[in-house]
Amino acid sequence: MIKFWKKELSNISEKAEIGEDTIIHSGVHIHDEVKIGQRCQIQAQVFIPNGVIIEDDVFVGPQVCFTNDRKLVLREEFKPIPTLIKKGVKIGANSTIFCGITLGEDSIIGAGSVITKDVPANEMWFGNPARFIKKVKYDL
Repeated sequence: MIKFWKKELSNISEKAEIGEDTIIHSGVHIHDEVKIGQRCQIQAQVFIPNGVIIEDDVFVGPQVCFTNDRKLVLREEFKPIPTLIKKGVKIGANSTIFCGITLGEDSIIGAGSVITKDVPANEMWFGNPARFIKKVKYDL
């Protein structure tokens, strides 16, 4: 079951695919061609346009903005540039994720970061533009 905090305060397309046990806070915009996996948390005021795929167990902090067009030009036949957020990624508040990139499994994006290129699995990135900070090791 998807859990909405205030669905009436969000703009979530009925065509978007959202997995079980995902929590979506208020003020979130999710467009038609978006896929969100299971057990994700999408915090308040997040913008997710067409072409974004978010796998399972991802945390997206408040006011994160994903983009889907590098040229920012209005075209008659717009095709979004796909963005892939792999399993277990954590994205800090106020980050901007450029289109056409992949955030590797279990990577961490620091608050306020601007991601302009792929982030490998198990790495922490911060800054504007974001840069590699350190490897992340998960002990189970």
